[in-house]
Amino acid sequence: MTPYDIQNKFISTLLNDSLIENKNIKIYQELILFRFNEVLKSTFPVFTNYIDTNKLEDLIKKFISYGSKTPYVWMMALEFKEFLYNQKDLTLLEKQILCFELKQIKIYVDNSNIRVSKISYNKSYRLSKKCAIITHDYDILNQTFNKQKQYILIYKNKLDYQVYHLEISKFLYYFFKYQKGNNSIKKAIYFASKRSNIEYKDAVNIAKDTIENFINDGILV
Repeated sequence: MTPYDIQNKFISTLLNDSLIENKNIKIYQELILFRFNEVLKSTFPVFTNYIDTNKLEDLIKKFISYGSKTPYVWMMALEFKEFLYNQKDLTLLEKQILCFELKQIKIYVDNSNIRVSKISYNKSYRLSKKCAIITHDYDILNQTFNKQKQYILIYKNKLDYQVYHLEISKFLYYFFKYQKGNNSIKKAIYFASKRSNIEYKDAVNIAKDTIENFINDGILV
């Protein structure tokens, strides 16, 4: 039997509820569950606060049995997310909360430098690797979890290197989307204004300062 097989057998024994009357096994079981709980609460505070406690404990047990392949906590969080996405009993809201928090982790652990580009309305830009645009079907930002469409920008600040998030308009969401190709800022504004039912001139006036700030802050590069 390989060390990995021995480890799996040990974990399976600890998670076997039929052996719960064995005091030693119960202590180990509670210790392992407590440790995983602490890791997940610090990594996914919104998710672990929202989800039912018993449901979370069952998912943790399944994940421990599934086995983490990394000693790094932030990588364990990524594995946990991938594992949970294959669980049929996870709701859409729970998945979106999980995705929202994991995006922040990925951006935070990225140690590459934040590059700032010069502003040109005829130039094509792209979203920095230290940023992400996500959409939600629920109010996750304010944690009311009411059903509503949300467009969220997650980014790392170039001054303090902390990760922040803010809700953006439908127009800015489409602007970022059209920046993925070779479209200049002018073209991206034009296409986004069409998708958002806004006059082009109004869109330029509304978005000009915001877009320039995105470039100056290294969000668009």
